[in-house]
Amino acid sequence: MLPVEKHSTRYRLSVILAAVSNLFTVFLPGMSMAEQPLSAVKPFQSRTLTVHVLDSDNQPIAGARIFQNHCFFPAGSERAKLENHTFTTDVRGIAVLTVKGKNEDLRLWISKEKFCPLYAMWIREYQSDGDQIPAEFTFRLERGTRVGGIVHDELGKPIAGVKVAVENLTAAIPVPDPPQPGRRPVPSPWLAENDEVTTDSQGRWILENVPADGSLVFDSLLGELSPGIPKIALKLSLRITLKIATRGNCSACRRSLWSLCGIKAQRL
Repeated sequence: MLPVEKHSTRYRLSVILAAVSNLFTVFLPGMSMAEQPLSAVKPFQSRTLTVHVLDSDNQPIAGARIFQNHCFFPAGSERAKLENHTFTTDVRGIAVLTVKGKNEDLRLWISKEKFCPLYAMWIREYQSDGDQIPAEFTFRLERGTRVGGIVHDELGKPIAGVKVAVENLTAAIPVPDPPQPGRRPVPSPWLAENDEVTTDSQGRWILENVPADGSLVFDSLLGELSPGIPKIALKLSLRITLKIATRGNCSACRRSLWSLCGIKAQRL
C-alpha cells in the first residue's frame, strides 16, 4: 500500500452558510470548485473516464457497446477486487465510466454492429504507463467487411443453430521486456464469440465486422518469435449443442461430432 501523504498546514477560512430547506451549502471563498487534474487525484480516489466513440470520419457513433473489466485495490484494502460493467454510448458517442481505487488492470472492449471492434488496456505489470488512466479516451471504429459461410455435415446437409466463433489472430500483441508504454487502442481479438453468430436453416452464417484484408497484418515481432509458422489471420470455431442421452464424460461424443462437420467460408 502506498503511504498516505498528510498535510499539517492550517488554513484560516471564512465560511458562509446558506440555509435552504434545512440543508446547508458551504462556500469556501478563494477555493476553486473545478475538477482536480489527474496528477492531483489520490491513489484510491474514484474518478471518471469519458469514452468517445467515433467513426473514421470523426462522427459520433451512438449505441456502441463498451465492456469494462477492471481489477483495482479499494481504499484501505490490500486485496484486489474485480468488477465488470457494460455501458452504451449516447447520441454524442459518449459514455462516462467510473474508475475506482488504485488501478491494477483496466481493459475496455468497444463494439458496434458492422464496425471493427477495438480494445484498450492499462496494465501496471506489463505497461510502463499502466497506472496512468486518462480522464478522456477516444476510439475510432472502421467499417467492417463481410465474411460468411456454410456449415454442413459429411453428406453436405446444412446444419442449423451452429454457433460460429471468429477470432482475429493478427490482433495478438507481444509483451515487451522491459515494459513500454501501451499501444491503445488495438484491434479486438474476438470478432464473434458467445451467441453473436448462428447458422440459419440453410446452415449459412454472416459476420460484418471483419477488418479489411489490408488491416489483417501480424506484428513483426511475432514473426521473430515464431519463424516459419504459417500465419492464419482468421480462426473459425464451431459449437453445436445436441441433446444426447449419455453417461459420464461426453468428450468422445464431442470428438465424433466435430469430425462430422465441415465448414466453408469466404469474403462476401
